[in-house]
Amino acid sequence: MSPEYTIYAAKTGQEAIELAKEYLPDMILLDIVMPEMDGYEVISVLKNTEETRAIPVIFVTGLANTDDEEKGLGMGAVDYITKPCVGAIVKLRIRNQMQMLKRIKTPESTYEKWVIQQEDDAKFGGGDGKSLDSAYVISSKNQLMMLAEEVNEGTSYNGFYFRIDCDIDMEGIEWTPIGYCVGPYEKREFGGILDGGGYTVRNFKVENQGNRSSGLFGYIEYAVIQNLYVKEFEINDGAVIGGLVGYSETSTIASCYAEGKIESESANAGGIVGIACNSRVENSVSSIFMNVHQGSTAGGLCGLAYNGSRFINCESQGRVRAKNLASVGGFVGSIKDCTVENCRAKSSVTCLECGNAGGFGGSGRNCVFDWCMASGNVRAASDDMSSIAGGFMGFTNSVVTRCIASGNVLMGGEHGAAGGFAGDVSRASIYSCYSCGSIASEGHVGGFAGRAYCNEGSTNIENCYTLGEVVSEDKITQAGGFIGAMNCDRDGSVVIATCYSFGKLSLNVKGFTSRQSKGNILDCVWRKDEDGINEYITDGRNIQELSTGQFGYEYIFSEMGWSITGDANVWHYDDEITPRRPHLNGLPVVNPE
Repeated sequence: MSPEYTIYAAKTGQEAIELAKEYLPDMILLDIVMPEMDGYEVISVLKNTEETRAIPVIFVTGLANTDDEEKGLGMGAVDYITKPCVGAIVKLRIRNQMQMLKRIKTPESTYEKWVIQQEDDAKFGGGDGKSLDSAYVISSKNQLMMLAEEVNEGTSYNGFYFRIDCDIDMEGIEWTPIGYCVGPYEKREFGGILDGGGYTVRNFKVENQGNRSSGLFGYIEYAVIQNLYVKEFEINDGAVIGGLVGYSETSTIASCYAEGKIESESANAGGIVGIACNSRVENSVSSIFMNVHQGSTAGGLCGLAYNGSRFINCESQGRVRAKNLASVGGFVGSIKDCTVENCRAKSSVTCLECGNAGGFGGSGRNCVFDWCMASGNVRAASDDMSSIAGGFMGFTNSVVTRCIASGNVLMGGEHGAAGGFAGDVSRASIYSCYSCGSIASEGHVGGFAGRAYCNEGSTNIENCYTLGEVVSEDKITQAGGFIGAMNCDRDGSVVIATCYSFGKLSLNVKGFTSRQSKGNILDCVWRKDEDGINEYITDGRNIQELSTGQFGYEYIFSEMGWSITGDANVWHYDDEITPRRPHLNGLPVVNPE
């Protein structure tokens, strides 16, 4: 290679770092197994050093294990070549990488500034991107397209600052997202800090992405996207789809807004972000009309969230429609090992042949939900026994506190379960929550939960109540005013304590539960069912039937530590204690003290 390139050779990792800082080469070829410092340590230093972070690195190593390759590419290498290798092929790979760079040196900078040449358009305005005050400035669709092109060719801009300083209309352009990922091995990430300045990027259309992640941004890692609005967009393809970001890993999305349409035949889809891994989304709103057929998850704000992601002060609006998906929710499709605080789902949910459906989330596993609300209606139909639907969550084994579900739940099909708050509850802890929408199902149904069970560990529902009417078909097997069925096996336990069921009950719906196999019902109050019989309660104490209106809603709110505030006309109560809502989506103005 020496006739074509000037070569600087280093015998150790530390020597390679010093040469890179001194000569700022166009490319670095790096082995992994070296004395003193291995290649992973070297690339980590290079990517965290201002002068060398933009220099592309190619690993050339005898480590042929796919785990080593994944680790190397994940740390920022642009290619990974295993030994023994053919010299001609290595030269071609280097040449291809050099052609993709398209860079020139700028004399005012102490490092090489990357520039895509455009006829009359500089790459970016502003400063050198090294600080917030000297951020790169994007003020045209051409510059936004340049950013996408550079990131998709391997420049992550990790740690660089960007600022949008005007509204940008992308009409007439088929958008290629900024960054992408295809499975765990092929990734091009945006890693910078972008401040949208409250401006809007509108009218972009994304198609033909195949198995890539899709959105305005396809893939971000260690990035910050804030104060950015995206409106009037259409996304019609992609394996992972988000209105703003397709796939977010270890990143922050703050004070953003997404309004548009998403339609896909196979995807994880969300209004703001398709998949959030170890990411933070705060003070953001989505207003999305979504249709997803086949795939895994769909949510009004996020499709799939896992690995420590946090959602704070966010809201989803619009409509989510899905067919043949695992989990569908008004806010999030499926969420695991995450925290959600003070968020609201207004999106309606309609799904056919889906596994889990909920007004807030389809399924929530090992999460914490606090001060959250779901007000959209949930309609689901399936003949699968595993299908479940809930006004707040389809399935949950999480900690849920001070949360509300006010939408109606309609579950079609003879199997499955539906509840005003949750369809299935297992190994969960639910405290101070309530539901007030109507619930109708041909399968298991409960005013608060369709089923509560636990094969090991414990399920606890305490200080909760339901005001929703419970409607069942004659063929129903298990229907209760509060819970359809409860049971525990082996080392599990189910406890329902200080809970109240005040909704109207149709024929065949028992006052509190239609089946209790073990477990405890303690200090609970419910209506008499049509038969006036409560022999289904097999292991409870301090239980009180309610056949008249002697305990008004003031008493119940007082007992639970809740108070009514705001407009008194929002809710009206009849002579008993069942509320009449002025309209389907009416929501009581009720807040814990």
